[in-house]
Amino acid sequence: MRNLRKPLVGLFLVGALLVPATAAAGGYEWRDHAAPFTFEFGNHIDTHQQSLVEDGHLEGFLYITPTGEVNDQSVLIAKHGDCTKNPEDCTVGWVLHGLPTTATYCGHRMGEHPAWAIDPGDMPRQRGFTHFHWMNESDHHDGLMAGHEYDGYVLKLTAVTTFEFNHHNGFLVEPGIDFDTHANIFPTCDDWPGSGGGDGDGHDH
Repeated sequence: MRNLRKPLVGLFLVGALLVPATAAAGGYEWRDHAAPFTFEFGNHIDTHQQSLVEDGHLEGFLYITPTGEVNDQSVLIAKHGDCTKNPEDCTVGWVLHGLPTTATYCGHRMGEHPAWAIDPGDMPRQRGFTHFHWMNESDHHDGLMAGHEYDGYVLKLTAVTTFEFNHHNGFLVEPGIDFDTHANIFPTCDDWPGSGGGDGDGHDH
């Protein structure tokens, strides 16, 4: 595995200007991977992410689609949608920061993200890197093989607004580093609570 202990600049190239991530986040509309955010993972996440990679650093946006409903606290409920089909419904939910690495696919339980193992010594020192997503190989997790290593990016998600993320039992998301909604990394596959279980259908964003 690659060592990920490098600093992140937290800047975005928009047009010809470098601007702070917080300034670029909230209003960056879906442009279907138009320049400068042309990077693609080569699978389903590309329907709701736009990012670029420079010097090995991934920087970009993860999008949400409102469901048209609110929770008991009148907070908007949102989910991941297909922004390529409904761009007008997509807004930025999180700013993405990522670094390339390899991870071992552990498996998947219904209603959860696919589980991955990355040695703690290979994780970034910065707080908040909780999600791994693979490159190419398979559009969804059901084409991956448990116990095999795959290239991809370990991601840190920073929410830019308040909403309820409609995943599993639902998560209240507030501005700042998001440690919970997409967490899917374990030190080893044996540490994953689903180890030894089946690989079921369900959410794999």
